[in-house]
Amino acid sequence: MNRQEVFDKVAAHLLTQREKSKDSYGCLYRSPDGLKCAIGCLIPDNLYDKAIENSPVDELPENILRFIGVEDSIEDINFLTDLQIIHDDSLSENWREKLINFAEDKGLVWKHG
Repeated sequence: MNRQEVFDKVAAHLLTQREKSKDSYGCLYRSPDGLKCAIGCLIPDNLYDKAIENSPVDELPENILRFIGVEDSIEDINFLTDLQIIHDDSLSENWREKLINFAEDKGLVWKHG
């Protein structure tokens, strides 16, 4: 996936789910009740491993990053990390505004209504 495709998938997911993926300790790539975070929604079931929970994006296994389609560059890692921060550090009711601003800052096209 290129950055626009990654962004579109994350934005559609978060705006549909409208709820954080978390447990009592904090945000999760995938929660026990089936919710997914901004990066968790990009990880296919066959590559997901519970062992990645509590790992930052830059410590995800290479096969996951390759599947997402990002290079192992600081710019790509920062792009994913910034999307993750929208999920983790913002109220879900503010996601739309945060995602619109993210798209504008990154030169992406907003396609989500």
